[in-house]
Amino acid sequence: MSPLRTWITTVREGGRVTILDNTLWAGGDTQACATVRVLLMQDRAIEVPGCASATSDMVDPTIYPVRHRAAPHGRPWFLDAMETRLAERAVWYRLKQPVIEGAGPLARVLGPADWAHGIFRPVQDLMVADPNPNLSVHLVRPPRGDWIGLRPRTHWEPHRGIGMGSAAILDVEGDIGTVSMMVALGPLSAGRP
Repeated sequence: MSPLRTWITTVREGGRVTILDNTLWAGGDTQACATVRVLLMQDRAIEVPGCASATSDMVDPTIYPVRHRAAPHGRPWFLDAMETRLAERAVWYRLKQPVIEGAGPLARVLGPADWAHGIFRPVQDLMVADPNPNLSVHLVRPPRGDWIGLRPRTHWEPHRGIGMGSAAILDVEGDIGTVSMMVALGPLSAGRP
C-alpha cells in the first residue's frame, strides 16, 4: 500500500465525443503502473423508428446469499472492500465504502468489472494465477443504486496459458454495459505468473 498519483490528459475534445487518458503512479515510482483511456459521449435524444428502450424487472440483490472468498495469497485484496451476493447466473457487488470520495459512478463499476474473468472460472479450486493485463468497460448509462451485477462468461485455454473473460454489467434495473479482458494464466506462487 502506498500513495497514488494520477495525471489526466485530453487526447481528443470534440462536440459529442471526448477522450481522456488518466495515468497512475504508485508511491515514488517514476514508471507508470497503469493508464486508463476514457471515452465520454454526450447524450443526444433521437427518434429511432421501431426501437424502444430496454425495460426490466427490478432486482433485489439482498435476497441472494452472501459470498465471501479469501485471497489465495492470504493477504487483503480488493474483494474484501465489497459485499458480494451470489445469484444463479450473476454475482452482485456493493462497495462497503467509496474507493475515492466523489469519484463518480464509473469508480463503482470498475472494481466489480475487474472480477468478470474469475467469478465462474472454468476450473474450480485450482491454484492458478489469472491476472488480466487489460480491461475494457462500456456503459450505456451510469448505474442506478449501489449494487453492480455481473453475468459472466469465461473461456480459458490452459495449454496456451491464455484465456478471456467478459460479462454483462447490471444494476438493479437491468443491463447497463459490458466488460471484457484477456487473461494470462500461470502457476500461483509468491511471485508473479
